[in-house]
Amino acid sequence: MGLFDAAVAGDDAVVVAARWDTAGLRARAENGDLPPMLRGLVRVPRQAVSSAAHAGGTTLAGRMAALPRPDALRLLVESVQGHVAAVLAHGSAGSVEVNRPFNELGFDSLTAVELRNRLNADTGLRLPATLVFDHPTVTSLAEYLFTTLAPPEAVPEDTLRDALARIDRALASANGEADSIRDRLVPILQSALAKLGSAPAARGGVMDQIESASDEEIFALIDNEL
Repeated sequence: MGLFDAAVAGDDAVVVAARWDTAGLRARAENGDLPPMLRGLVRVPRQAVSSAAHAGGTTLAGRMAALPRPDALRLLVESVQGHVAAVLAHGSAGSVEVNRPFNELGFDSLTAVELRNRLNADTGLRLPATLVFDHPTVTSLAEYLFTTLAPPEAVPEDTLRDALARIDRALASANGEADSIRDRLVPILQSALAKLGSAPAARGGVMDQIESASDEEIFALIDNEL
């Protein structure tokens, strides 16, 4: 230990004998997140490395797409926390403070690149090497990823256009019931047009219902309005 302390305290580069946890290194290699300088210490089947390198990006984006925007951002924060914990060898992601700067958490240039590489694999993005320095906390980094990965918020006009297109498709496939459906739709559409000139809160309520409704729910909404 005396020799180790002397090596750490000195300014010169030295060779240090160390026993590596090869099982742990192999597990990280199979996950595709082993630092390049350590890859020569373990042998991993090429197929495992390939599958690990390409897994995760679509899954993460898909999970985000299925969630409301606040929950999708929370998912990203938790994902970044998990990667930070893995890079710093923390016991759990919860031990990573989301608003504490990365340099205070113990990051240096090597671990910053390692985190970037893990996030590249998880998101399918090609993130810059300066990622950790440009977005220096878990929260700010997750927010940056959110702006890149999250689908844009629906524009009210686009939502209405989509709803009308769905109604048009439903009418086209209604066969003999088209006239009956059309008769029910006309007063509802007239009422909706009138509401476009009403208070913003009222417009927002209608838009929220239309945006999240299925075709069946749209017609149920029409029935309720009659």
